[in-house]
Amino acid sequence: MKKRLRRKKKSYKRLFILPILVLLVVLLGIIAFSQLTKTKAPEQQNARSMSQAKSVKEENSSEKSSVATPKWLSAKNENQLPILMFHYVTSDEDQLPKDSNNIDVTTFENELKALKEQGYTTVSAADAQRVLTTKEKPSNKLVWLTFDDGSVTMYTRIFPLLKKYQMHATSFIITSFVDNGQGGILTWEQIKEMKESGWVDFGSHTVDHPDLGTQTLEAQRSELADSKADLDKNLTQKTNMICYPAGGYNQNTLDLSTELGYQYGFLDPGRNGAVAMAAKESDGLLTLPRFRMMDTTSAEDMLQMLQPAATYNEQNN
Repeated sequence: MKKRLRRKKKSYKRLFILPILVLLVVLLGIIAFSQLTKTKAPEQQNARSMSQAKSVKEENSSEKSSVATPKWLSAKNENQLPILMFHYVTSDEDQLPKDSNNIDVTTFENELKALKEQGYTTVSAADAQRVLTTKEKPSNKLVWLTFDDGSVTMYTRIFPLLKKYQMHATSFIITSFVDNGQGGILTWEQIKEMKESGWVDFGSHTVDHPDLGTQTLEAQRSELADSKADLDKNLTQKTNMICYPAGGYNQNTLDLSTELGYQYGFLDPGRNGAVAMAAKESDGLLTLPRFRMMDTTSAEDMLQMLQPAATYNEQNN
């Protein structure tokens, strides 16, 4: 009888302990799952943060030059590249005096629209140099937009329109004007922002904008060397373009330019014997002709300037 009672007590104990053990296992499982979830949460949050950061970075870089590089065409002979010479673009007379170099902003935008509608490719400096030195081209309808003097309207008026129409341009800087904070002139901060965008690149327009053809050898050396050094330092580049102020140059200018590392020189049509025509390598890379754009130049006038080169390039395929 006593043995049966002891066996019953042991049975009851087992029945009582078993549910407790099951409950403990369940609780341990819940605790383990909770810890695992907490560990994964930061990882998921980090992944979301990285994804969001990537999206922001992509969005911020969307303003940069993003036109897909087209497959370049091959030519039988040297290419022709029309180079347009601009100065200022503004409708505000309090910013700049109204003269033949000051183009109304509406007129300028109409010119960009015409280029876009007619299928012209505006080339960067690097692309232009490739066009001029090889038998390769991104299209038959080419144009190089250049801007002299470094007017603040390059930033306030021209740059927004270049981004809007996704067009490239080159600006030639008078470095002492920038260094001295001259009114109506770009700042280094504005220049750096435009260069970083990929839509604008920069070359020299000398230190003080003198007619180099009238300067002594040493004066020319100073103008060419010091402006190049200033641009190289501020823009972390190797400046290889010189735009001669007022189109003035002589043989000393060409020799010094070569010695100092300039490879491309730009003339002023109508001055020093320069003729408005499309540029090509056989004319000399340090004496590249341009077409002057004035306040009276219409979009139709501009297209007439460009058409002969487009016809030649098409026939040169």
